[in-house]
Amino acid sequence: MSKVAELAYDIEQLYIDGMSVEDIADELSCPVEMVQDAVDEIECVAVQDRGQRVFDHLVREIEQFSPHQTVNS
Repeated sequence: MSKVAELAYDIEQLYIDGMSVEDIADELSCPVEMVQDAVDEIECVAVQDRGQRVFDHLVREIEQFSPHQTVNS
C-alpha cells in the first residue's frame, strides 16, 4: 500500500472513531487542510451511498406497484 493510501486509511479510521479534524492532523502530523479534504471525500461518498440506498428502495416499491390494485378495486 502506498504512503498516501495508508494516510487516507488512517484518516478514515480515526474519523470513524470520532476524532476531530484537528486531532487527526495532530495525531498523523499532517496539515489540517489535507485531513479536511479527506473527511469531505468520506462524507461525500457516504451521502452518495445513502442516496443510492434510497433510490434502490424506491425502485423496489415501484416494481411492486400495480395500477390494477387501487383503493376503489
